[in-house]
Amino acid sequence: MNEDIRLHGIERVRPATAQDAIPAVEVVRQSIIVLCAADHRNDRATLDRWLANKRPELFESWIAESENFCVVAESEGVVKGIGLLHGSGEVRLLYISPGYQHRGLGRGIHSALEGHARSLGLPKLRLESTLLARKFYEALGYIPAGAEKSRCGVLRVYPYEKPL
Repeated sequence: MNEDIRLHGIERVRPATAQDAIPAVEVVRQSIIVLCAADHRNDRATLDRWLANKRPELFESWIAESENFCVVAESEGVVKGIGLLHGSGEVRLLYISPGYQHRGLGRGIHSALEGHARSLGLPKLRLESTLLARKFYEALGYIPAGAEKSRCGVLRVYPYEKPL
């Protein structure tokens, strides 16, 4: 991805940099805490486990890893979304800030990740969705790819894949 993807004039998707670590991690943490409440059911142990590796120094290592492709979505110049694709075809992160859903940020992030996957010649994308995000991924063309699994305590995830 050599260029930014412009969305609705004030919103864009661009490659992540180390300077995005703090705001990007805050997006992920707030999205999990607020938007995924139905998934973690406000279970403190589940939240603690889910958030344990969501730290700026780890984010910096994730974007520095050559196997990862990471983008951020901005609204009015502020990071409001994050996506990370591993070279294996696994979408490992796709989070939007509370209050910024349904603005095209998630679709823009996904478009950038999918475009990169296609440029690598990957046959499909894979991910594990929360219950909350299933409709979003299904609207993007993902299909169920296995039985639900337990993660981090009470959290349930659902394997999905999308042929490219």
